[in-house]
Amino acid sequence: MSNESQCIQDMIGSELVREDPSFAGIVVQFVEGLSHRVTTLEEAINARDFESLGIAAHQLKGSGGGYGYPDLSNQAAKLESEARERVLDNCVKSVEQLKQLCSRVVVSAD
Repeated sequence: MSNESQCIQDMIGSELVREDPSFAGIVVQFVEGLSHRVTTLEEAINARDFESLGIAAHQLKGSGGGYGYPDLSNQAAKLESEARERVLDNCVKSVEQLKQLCSRVVVSAD
């Protein structure tokens, strides 16, 4: 497999767009806003603000699923739960995993 094929394979496309390409426009807005969401998560974890972290994770859980990214939604749900438990190390790991997922999100991986 070529590097380009591997790179495309590693990207996470929207299931919503796959089912109905007419949603691509709104999914683009979601994808473009992910960097801001990641910044919000990083700021919350750096401040050890578990309440804000949980809120941001909850919002990402809902929007990730709604825009067709169930893996993103599942990881955000995990972080939301960990934020309630207030265990910093677990939250840090989950934020890192979410950042990695977000870096792979594209509108369409086809």
